[in-house]
Amino acid sequence: MRYLILSDIHANLEALKGIFDFIEKNDIKYDRLVVLGDYVDYGPNPNEVIEFFKGKGGIFLLGNHDYALINKGEREYFGEIALKCNLWTERELKWENLEFLKALPPKHKEEDILFTHASPLDPIWHYVHDFEDAREVFKISRERIIFVGHTHIPSFFAKIGDRIGGGYIFAGYAKIKLIEGGKYIINPGAVGQPRDGIKTANFGLFDIKENTFEWFRIFVDFEETKRKILELGLPRGLLSYL
Repeated sequence: MRYLILSDIHANLEALKGIFDFIEKNDIKYDRLVVLGDYVDYGPNPNEVIEFFKGKGGIFLLGNHDYALINKGEREYFGEIALKCNLWTERELKWENLEFLKALPPKHKEEDILFTHASPLDPIWHYVHDFEDAREVFKISRERIIFVGHTHIPSFFAKIGDRIGGGYIFAGYAKIKLIEGGKYIINPGAVGQPRDGIKTANFGLFDIKENTFEWFRIFVDFEETKRKILELGLPRGLLSYL
């Protein structure tokens, strides 16, 4: 079983299509699609992104930006740009696409593997940025592998015995072999809004039989996304990420 794992699309249709074009051109095979949440906000195409996934089977989870459209009180955690984007998305989102988000669970478990947007400590909001965050998650989690998004940064943290290692993935491609008996937190990075200064659309592949994870960071043309952001009156600060 090979899982294609995406997270944080953030209404960036060009990045999303770029990933699937790359997968097709390079004949990358997968058996199941997993989306770790945040379909909306920041980008200009929330409806098109959600509708892109509606025709595909897979595991679709709820992110914090999606959740803030459903529970408006959650917006208190947003900064100025995120709040403006969420209010804009609320006006633009079709009723049936909001219903799609409302039906999403915050996490999904398969045997000793957990998929969630943020972390087991809080599947909607808790960030796993560094070793201390990872240590807290490892203390309470029983799963062998936890897949998360939310930080927008490709990364992994591993607990082997009493030691914790790992780090960020800056290369265009990277692959790790998971050690038997180890515990892992793995983040594929963001599809639609990179936040580590490397302007790529990111995704991952988990091969459960081979016990490996691969990161892919691909360059896509963000110019059309930028043009639409400006045309629609979304915050100019969004351009710095693309």
